Amino acid sequence: MLKPTIEYINKSEELISSFSGYNKNLKIPENSFYDEENITSDFSPVFSPRNKRIKFNVSGERLHGLFSKASICYINNGVLYYGGQAVSGLSFPDIPAERKFVSIGAYLLIFPDKVYLNTNNPADSGSLEAEFETSEGTVVTFSLCRSDGTLYENYMFGNSAPESPQNNDLWVDTSVTPNELKQYSEATESWVSIASTYVKISYSNIGKAFGQYDGVTISGCERGDFNGAFIVADKGDDYLIISGILNEVFKQVTPLKISRKLPQMDFFCENGNRVWGCSSETNEIFCCKLGDPKNWNCFMGIASDSYAVSVGTDGEFTGAVSYKGYVLFFKENCVHKIYGFNPPFTVNTSYIRGVQKGSEKSLVTVNETLYYKSPNGIVLYDGGLPISISEVFGTDYYFNAVAGALRDKYYVCMTNKDNERILFVYDEVKNVWHKEDKIDIKEFRNHNCNLYFIANDGETKRLYLADSVNKYGNFSGELSGCTVEDDFTWSAETGIWGLSLPEKKYYSNINIRLTGENGAELKVYFQFNSNGEWVKKGEFIINKTGSVNLAFQTPRCDHLKIKLEGKGEIKIFSISRKIERGSEK
Repeated sequence: MLKPTIEYINKSEELISSFSGYNKNLKIPENSFYDEENITSDFSPVFSPRNKRIKFNVSGERLHGLFSKASICYINNGVLYYGGQAVSGLSFPDIPAERKFVSIGAYLLIFPDKVYLNTNNPADSGSLEAEFETSEGTVVTFSLCRSDGTLYENYMFGNSAPESPQNNDLWVDTSVTPNELKQYSEATESWVSIASTYVKISYSNIGKAFGQYDGVTISGCERGDFNGAFIVADKGDDYLIISGILNEVFKQVTPLKISRKLPQMDFFCENGNRVWGCSSETNEIFCCKLGDPKNWNCFMGIASDSYAVSVGTDGEFTGAVSYKGYVLFFKENCVHKIYGFNPPFTVNTSYIRGVQKGSEKSLVTVNETLYYKSPNGIVLYDGGLPISISEVFGTDYYFNAVAGALRDKYYVCMTNKDNERILFVYDEVKNVWHKEDKIDIKEFRNHNCNLYFIANDGETKRLYLADSVNKYGNFSGELSGCTVEDDFTWSAETGIWGLSLPEKKYYSNINIRLTGENGAELKVYFQFNSNGEWVKKGEFIINKTGSVNLAFQTPRCDHLKIKLEGKGEIKIFSISRKIERGSEK
């Protein structure tokens, strides 16, 4: 006789005791989170909300230009602040609003205004460029001279050599182009060419704005051979000396202009005691004279010269950075790497994923590795081929990235397809991403082992510190007044639990091992079969280390998701759940 078969319910218990990070793909590990807000890797593999930030009493509609030297500096409402103090003598109109800073030695250079601040002597501040123009109707004198400025006198000129010359007589030979200054030698009975000749340009205050060996451009001269680029061989307040030749003293009363200009550049960095820049308009790369950011057109054929080169790649430049002693100029599809210590430098081009247009501020080094936002996602670069680290973003697309570094972390704020700005953090050591919040960060700056940033705060912008707990040092005397952020809401939504089990299931006895302080809040929500409805199943106040247990049984379902939401300091060590499996229908 046949006897009935008893079907036993398959029961099991599963434990998650190591939590991973953010992962927006459709199928993810059960210890990862499909969505997050304000979560950190600081205590990984323990789950924890991020630390509170510090908010400084530094705000303004035109707050920008964050930079770090010996002190933190920024521009607020057209005024430059260095170490919390306003710098007199430099002002910045609202157009263009965004400034870019470059540091070289004691100097802080500010573009596109092309001005500088001497941080050791703030009184020594001003324009990197110089220009002087003579007045209409006043006399400018051009005279043949020696390198020290003493004038040549009693010299002759003509197409043929003077007759019956005496020893050391001078003659400007106009039969050759360019003319040559020659001196007669009785010992050899011949005219010997003087290799280097100079012209002294005399006018009241013409030399005050320039320095010796400046590369200048002269325009407006009635003699065409004195229009163009020249090197200032020597100078005084009332004269400039340049290389040249004259057959007689020359004067003019029409205006003459002397200028020392910087090229128009899109991106900048400092490397090897030179400032480097690039221009998309001319497709060129430039660097200044060694140790002299005022001179970009000084070409004397020596090691300290300025440098300029055209590149043949298509497209606009998208960023520049100094990395491991090299200068890297990025486009979206390539990088130009500069080799060498002195001109002529070597430019090597690699066709790799470059920096996405508009994400030049994503170029940040963390522990000797360079990170940036490429057109295809976040990559790390150590000099070879870039490696993607943004698979966790799934199909989400981001742009306009701004980044900063704090210890082992890469902070990057990006815009999504809905035009929302979101802050993500990548932990290089633990190899996990976490999502913080929707905050519109404009720029980051690392200073004294702290990470500062400027972000929108309502209708104005404000200066913040990224971490109030692990901050380094104090801020008294540098930035006046600050407050620690209030308790904030955090949340984490798991991926789909149960995809690997084809049977219908009951979940019961969800147990969460955790610790909390000062009445921290925790809420637990469930969603069944991806129906889009979150059902709250527990709400707790946490003041100690222990467990919270949700002793109930879920409806029979194919799969479920859990969302944790809270406020205050909580750390979760594990989540366990009991599963009862039934049939597949």
